[in-house]
Amino acid sequence: MIVTQDLEVRVGARTLLNAPDQQLRVQPGDRIGLVGRNGAGKTTTMRILAGEGEPYGGTVTRSGEIGYLPQDSKEGDIEQTARDRVLSARGLDQLRSSMDRQQELMEVGSDSQRDAAIIKYSRLEERYSALGGYEADSEAARICDGLGLPQRILDQQLKTLSGGQRRRVELAQILFAATSGSGRSATTLLLDEPTNHLDADSITWLRGFLQRHEGG
Repeated sequence: MIVTQDLEVRVGARTLLNAPDQQLRVQPGDRIGLVGRNGAGKTTTMRILAGEGEPYGGTVTRSGEIGYLPQDSKEGDIEQTARDRVLSARGLDQLRSSMDRQQELMEVGSDSQRDAAIIKYSRLEERYSALGGYEADSEAARICDGLGLPQRILDQQLKTLSGGQRRRVELAQILFAATSGSGRSATTLLLDEPTNHLDADSITWLRGFLQRHEGG
């Protein structure tokens, strides 16, 4: 949930938004669209609601997880594969890498290293399973497919993808973070022009996903 108190958004001397008291509230189950002409302050307001900017006046209170897709997605690690970028939404890429490292030590390490690696691997695997790691690949692939990203794209590095493909990977990451496999969560999604670079079928799929999503 997101609640503002006396929110005021300005650019320079120009007031873009003035919401006295708690006029702007995003509650579970709400589906709200920000509309207005170019330069009206939609993106600036979204950044403030997501916590990536500060309002000119007032406060913003957030509870629960926030999934924010900015209009200009961050580049991040362009050496990363598309699959790992999506999985990183839950930290599964790092967990998997750590598990692989402990498995190596179990196979080639000294006796003491193997014993320590077995303990560490067990703890990592428990967390990996709790986060849905064993279903994650198929879940991520399902989301990517819905957004028009074919299976072969998932194992390519981000630097090899087009701008439109990277944008869809970033959207897939946000949606993956917001679902545990059921498509339902308490994550509030803030999506700035999410249909950019999507075709008609992908837009229809995204609309269905958002209709099932129970967050803000």
